[in-house]
Amino acid sequence: MTIKNTKDPNTSYQQLRQHIVDGAIPPGSKLSINHLTQQYETSAAPIREALSRLDAEGLVIRKGQRGYWAAPVSLEEFLEVSRLRVMLEVDALAQSIRLGDLNWEASIAGARHREITIKQQAIGQREAMAGELIRENRLFHLALISQCPSQWQLRFLSTLYDQSERYRRLSLIHQSEQTTNDTHNTAHQDDHKLIMEAAFKRDDKTACELLKAHIEHSNQRIIETVF
Repeated sequence: MTIKNTKDPNTSYQQLRQHIVDGAIPPGSKLSINHLTQQYETSAAPIREALSRLDAEGLVIRKGQRGYWAAPVSLEEFLEVSRLRVMLEVDALAQSIRLGDLNWEASIAGARHREITIKQQAIGQREAMAGELIRENRLFHLALISQCPSQWQLRFLSTLYDQSERYRRLSLIHQSEQTTNDTHNTAHQDDHKLIMEAAFKRDDKTACELLKAHIEHSNQRIIETVF
């Protein structure tokens, strides 16, 4: 896979980052600078800068003089990411419900509609459309919390989403089509519908309880399929 690029360090960073998050570069893979310069059609300097930035984000690890690897996955890390995500996202939803307006509601409804459409298109080809499914799920959650006034909180959540998406991608690949489409997928859609309805009613207590249960259920599904 060769990707046209420029020598802009940010371009290399964004492309490499996306390929690690969406699983195109599997967890634990050796990241050869020579190979990456050819793949992204760029020079070594932008690749080194991208790897350094991704190391700081926890998506890449450096092993002394041996080079870089895509960060591995582990149950311990996933549990920590999950715990922090629940804590921050539930609070962000509560704040969004208190501050949200009609535009906020419209953004949630739009995200919900897109998600349903993509899920219908993905029936029978879930693995091939894993990237789209994960993206639409993330956009729905982002719409829910978009009125949270704390930019730091939203930044931390963005990092946690990136980490979670690596595990979600692996889970989608491992799940059978029958189980995913008929059971988990239906429950997942129902969760989102109920959370949205509670948020629109400004029932922050119910919405937050539903969101917490939804994330924890999804995380348990990932644990069962990945580990």
